[in-house]
Amino acid sequence: MTMSTGLIIVSHSKRLALGVVDLVRALAGDELAMVAVGGEEAPESEGLGVNAAMVLAGLSELDGVDAIGMIGDVGSSFLATSAAIELERLEERVHMIDCPMVEGAIACAMTLSMGGSLDEGIAAAEHAWEVRKVGS
Repeated sequence: MTMSTGLIIVSHSKRLALGVVDLVRALAGDELAMVAVGGEEAPESEGLGVNAAMVLAGLSELDGVDAIGMIGDVGSSFLATSAAIELERLEERVHMIDCPMVEGAIACAMTLSMGGSLDEGIAAAEHAWEVRKVGS
């Protein structure tokens, strides 16, 4: 049996999280399970922030997924995710990834969509720290 993988993008801004998911889907395809979490529920809202309850709601959308990589924007998105993981004892299933949010999400999703494992996706996302955009 093949392990299913997915991504949860956690941001203080729902618009930002949705934008990252849109970009990743455009590049990696629609097959990978992904969810955007953050801010107010309506994308047109100006509300900012994220908490464990929001992360848990997002994770519930990925119920059929065996292993989930979490990519966030700033520190408290990781704190909210950490709290959610601890509350529901999801340490084996949800893995926080320290990477640049956009570039890391793309690298991870591309790896996963080509059949790579979550560990390989995490390595690709973390490698995004080293990729220069301009010159050397």
